[in-house]
Amino acid sequence: MEQKANKISIVVPVFNSSEVLNELYDRVEKTFAKEGMDFQLILVDDYSADNSWAVISEIKKRNPGKVIGVRMARNFGQHNVIFCGLRYCTGDLIVTMDDDLQNLPEEIPLLIKQQQQTGADIVYGISTNYKKPIARQAASNALKTATRIFSDAYGEGSSFRLMRKELVAKLITHTQRFVFIDEIISWYTRNADFIKVTHEKSKIGRSRYTASKLISLYYNIVIGYDGAPLKTITVIGFISSLFSFLVGLYFIYRKLFFNVRIGYTSIIVSITFSAGLILLSIGVLGEYLRKMYNLLNAQPQFSVSEVLE
Repeated sequence: MEQKANKISIVVPVFNSSEVLNELYDRVEKTFAKEGMDFQLILVDDYSADNSWAVISEIKKRNPGKVIGVRMARNFGQHNVIFCGLRYCTGDLIVTMDDDLQNLPEEIPLLIKQQQQTGADIVYGISTNYKKPIARQAASNALKTATRIFSDAYGEGSSFRLMRKELVAKLITHTQRFVFIDEIISWYTRNADFIKVTHEKSKIGRSRYTASKLISLYYNIVIGYDGAPLKTITVIGFISSLFSFLVGLYFIYRKLFFNVRIGYTSIIVSITFSAGLILLSIGVLGEYLRKMYNLLNAQPQFSVSEVLE
C-alpha cells in the first residue's frame, strides 16, 4: 500500500573523496527538486586524509538547511560510519549510498517508488551491469557466501539501500561494537525487497575495501555473528576423539594378539595432530572471549569529533 514520504534522509560515508562531494550534492539536489521532495543529506567523514572535511564544511555553509556534516574522531570503517549517520536522520525514509557515485543519486526515486508500492521495510538497489575484476568478484562472492552461512543476513544486498524510519529507530538501539548493517537489519525484519539499478565506474578510482579490509570484514562476520566456529570445533573434536579411540583399539589389538611394536612415527603424528587441534580450539575460544570482553567493556561503535548541524 502506497505511503507518502514527506522527507528523505540520505546518509553518505565519506573517505578521501573531496573531488566528488560537490557533484554528489548537486546531483542529489537536482534529483529531489525534479521530484518536488524535501531531503536531508548527512555527510559523515571517516577521518579522511584529504580535505574532504573542508569540502563538507563548505557545502554545509552554502546549504545550511539541507546538509549535516559529521566528522569521526578516527577511522572506524564504512558500516560504523553509516551507523553513526543514521542517528541524525529526520526523514520518513532513509537512504544510504557510497560517496564515489557508483550508484546514481538520480535512481533514489526508484527505491522510493518500490518501497511505496510494496511497503517493504528495506529496499536494496542491486546492480547487474557492473563487471568487477576477477579477484574482486571472487572476494565479493566469498563475503556474500559468508553472510549466508554464518549470519542471518539476506546474502544479497548493497550499500545502496532505502529503509523506513521505524526500522532505523530500532537499528540505532543496537549496541554491538562490530557493526555489519545488513546482519543487524535482518534481526529486525525479513520484509525486504530488491530492485535493479545502474552501477557506474567509481569517480574516485578506487574501492573503499582493500583485500585486507575485506578479509577483516569476512573474519568479523564469521566470529562476530554466529557460533558456527564453536560448533565446528566441537564436531571436529568429537570426530577426532572417536577416530583416536578406534585407532587406539586397533593398536592395542595388534599389540596383544600379534605382538607388533607401536611405531615412533604413529606416536608423533598422534601427538602433533592432537596438539594442533587443541591449539585451534583454544584460539577460537579466545576470539569469542575477546568479543565478550569488548562487549562487557561497552566500547563505543564510533566517536565523533565535530558536528555541523
